Amino acid sequence: MHRHCPGRRNFLKQLGALAVAGGLHGSPGKSPVNPLPNPVGYATISWPESMFEQALETISGLGFKGVQMLGWVREAYRGSRVETLRDRLRALKLQPAALSCSNVVLDPEKPRDETGELRAYAAFFQRLGGFYLQVTDGGKPRKRYSAETIQQLGARMTDMGKIARDHGLTLGYHPHFGTIGETREGLARVLEATDPRYVKLIADVGHLTLGGADPAEVVRTYHDRLIFLHLKDVRRDAAERAAKSRDSVRRERYVFCEIGTGAVNFPSIIQAFRDTAFTGWVIVELDGYKRGPGGADASAQTNKEAVQKLGFRV
Repeated sequence: MHRHCPGRRNFLKQLGALAVAGGLHGSPGKSPVNPLPNPVGYATISWPESMFEQALETISGLGFKGVQMLGWVREAYRGSRVETLRDRLRALKLQPAALSCSNVVLDPEKPRDETGELRAYAAFFQRLGGFYLQVTDGGKPRKRYSAETIQQLGARMTDMGKIARDHGLTLGYHPHFGTIGETREGLARVLEATDPRYVKLIADVGHLTLGGADPAEVVRTYHDRLIFLHLKDVRRDAAERAAKSRDSVRRERYVFCEIGTGAVNFPSIIQAFRDTAFTGWVIVELDGYKRGPGGADASAQTNKEAVQKLGFRV
């Protein structure tokens, strides 16, 4: 679909260089001989809520091993309905890998007890047979918070991580564009304020790129805390504007795009995977994008082909 765009050509050239540097003996158009061992899932956020069932069928049909779901699923499948969803996922051979805890705000300036909300997500996802709970911070990226405020935020995350562990789950912090974790410095401040035994890292290469960080460096630095990674690409025009002024892209609706068509340096990220022997989950995520004629299904197919070229088994 993107064979003739400059971004796609550059992506394939980078993959060819990576194959030579890594001794992968593969051409840019084929998966490397030494495939990556990471299980690959897909996030249902690409589809509207009304198409949730179709999203699951498409993700399964394309061969992805698992899914990340949004927090609304907890309410939609509450009570005995959780078994219905669990059975459906099993029938589709999809692992419920991650759940976004959408109602957990974690505003550093308005601390409140959100452990009850986190506990509800944890109980639901435990019954579903899931692995990871995702939280973001609710801070402002341009505000300089005191060390004490960040420490208090970290303590709250740590408490939530203990709740997740009590339910057999792992809590992951997702540094998100538009929050404290938008920048490399902000990411480090939050992680340093949390207990690494209970709060892990979910790295989103798209958000990291928009915030000016190097995703490959983040993987190398935090590989021992990294539980899974979002594979996501950023539109080149949005990345260029963000490099000059991140404020200029905060309210833009379409900043992401299919893997290999944007500004994210995926070959360097894959090399970091290999260098650190990271074998955790990878979740392909595409939100905030302009849907083409084929909608989310077509984008998922395009992304599947892209991650296969990167060396993942799908």
